[in-house]
Amino acid sequence: MNSDNKRLIFDTSTLIGAILKPQSLPAKVYYHGARHHLLIASSETLREIIEVIQRDKFDRFRNREERMTALSYYLSLVEIIKPTILSTDCRDNKDNKFLSLALSAPADMIVSSDDDLLVLNPYQGIQILTVRQYAEENGLV
Repeated sequence: MNSDNKRLIFDTSTLIGAILKPQSLPAKVYYHGARHHLLIASSETLREIIEVIQRDKFDRFRNREERMTALSYYLSLVEIIKPTILSTDCRDNKDNKFLSLALSAPADMIVSSDDDLLVLNPYQGIQILTVRQYAEENGLV
């Protein structure tokens, strides 16, 4: 883990995709990131993933117990950072928590499927990549 010392943030939608579909490209990217980078999160980003992953609508992909087990693995890997820099640059205010975390950590990259974040790439020297972009840059596709 952490072979190249990059600090990586996964947004909620990317983590949800990885957890719901373990054979998907988001899952491959997530596991690669977990092996090769330091995963970082904040209490605010963790609260969001914990709340979202428990939604009943995801039962058709994986049962709640499987989802929570996968989430527990993520929680065992992630370093929790308390943001000290507040960002308000995202057009969707709910996504500013990822930018604040990235600035505070400081992060090297955010992997996201959210256009409100992606449109900011690069953000103050921090790469904001799609799952596919990360996969292509790391030879996963």
